[in-house]
Amino acid sequence: MFPRLLIIETRKTAKHPALWLGLGALTALLAFLILIDHAQIANGYQQDAGLAQDVLSGLSYFSWIGLLVYAVAASVIAASDYQDRSIQLWLMRGTARSTFFLARLTTILLFGLLLVIYAVVALVGLAALSRLLFWGGVDTAYMNWSALPLVALRLFWSATPYLGLALFLSVLSRSPWVAAAGVILYGAVAEPFLVRADQYFPALVRYFPAKLAQVLYEFNRTLDLSTVPSDPSMSALRAGLVIGLLLALCGSGAFVVFSRQELGGS
Repeated sequence: MFPRLLIIETRKTAKHPALWLGLGALTALLAFLILIDHAQIANGYQQDAGLAQDVLSGLSYFSWIGLLVYAVAASVIAASDYQDRSIQLWLMRGTARSTFFLARLTTILLFGLLLVIYAVVALVGLAALSRLLFWGGVDTAYMNWSALPLVALRLFWSATPYLGLALFLSVLSRSPWVAAAGVILYGAVAEPFLVRADQYFPALVRYFPAKLAQVLYEFNRTLDLSTVPSDPSMSALRAGLVIGLLLALCGSGAFVVFSRQELGGS
């Protein structure tokens, strides 16, 4: 039953117009930001560090833009069918809630990974195209191509706490838009405010998703062979384990709420 559910969830998500609209908007925004950077370099306002630095700058932009993409995508996957009662139909047919929930969680993580891979590939392609337009060539002298897969994995793993939060809020509110708004408010307003107040509880703030993402981002600087990464506040392994714990907490909380909801079925 799980493989069938996963295939159905994947196909349904791939056909959702919000996904393609989001990808189009993401591509256009990344292209605009890259063009702005290259225009500043061409006018002498910034130093040119080649394609590697373009991608790192783009990843920094995506860390903020991605919050909106993750919030909407995960919330739509998790809660869009509460209104049409398709969840109830699955449960009435004998599908276990745990199986249904696991398929939904897997779909969210799968599309989160695909979004990150798309963003990384798009950044490389858009930056290269923009360089061709501005200078007629692409400087790849310091580009560490072998680091790209790990860069994508770190970026994805950094996003999983927000994907988990979107799942939890989707199940709790049964509304994709309430859940998306909640994730955006947390990631764009509440978390930055709390991080800036880290002098009051520094031991706690260092384990916030945004701070953990910064740790992993420092390791992504190996993409640029001319850059010496700074010493991070904790190891990548430790940051990754804490991120996994945050995802597990959000997922467990979502399942507890889902298992107690009055939906019919098993």
